[in-house]
Amino acid sequence: MKVAFVGSFSTGKTTMANLMAREWDLPLLPEAAREVADLGFPLDMTATAETETLIFLKTLRAELTHPTFVADRSFFDVLCYADWVMEQDRPARKEDHLWLEAREIATLDLRARYDHVFYLPVEFPIVLDGLRPDDTAFQADIDRRMVALLEANDVEYHTLTGTVEERRQAANKLTGR
Repeated sequence: MKVAFVGSFSTGKTTMANLMAREWDLPLLPEAAREVADLGFPLDMTATAETETLIFLKTLRAELTHPTFVADRSFFDVLCYADWVMEQDRPARKEDHLWLEAREIATLDLRARYDHVFYLPVEFPIVLDGLRPDDTAFQADIDRRMVALLEANDVEYHTLTGTVEERRQAANKLTGR
């Protein structure tokens, strides 16, 4: 089973992914964005095409390495953040083509990439962790982009809301576990 928890930042994806990976005894994929930040690359609103391409490649490698997994960051997250970066008013750079090519790969058969996609909407205040921006407008924009991406690619997804326990019960019911 391949499960992706998707949504904007500070929506509980990591909490849910950690919980469900343990409960379902599935590998939890490493969070590529944090690995890239540890290498000194800028994230989120200051990211570059190179940053987004490296995040994509690390995500792809992690997904290809594990036949089953739970992910708190997936191709959907990579696409939403990278598209935001690329749409900002900035001079075009030849390095942008790195992401543009990676994007083509990321969107191949996006609809069938995961067995279960759980969307977590913005319900809670932003929890600052040293990486996330304290910007509710940016959070809302990523959230809007996520829903639009899922719908544009005809991805079957389920929205999980409420407490962690309510979300856990819903995820178990929807996966038949």
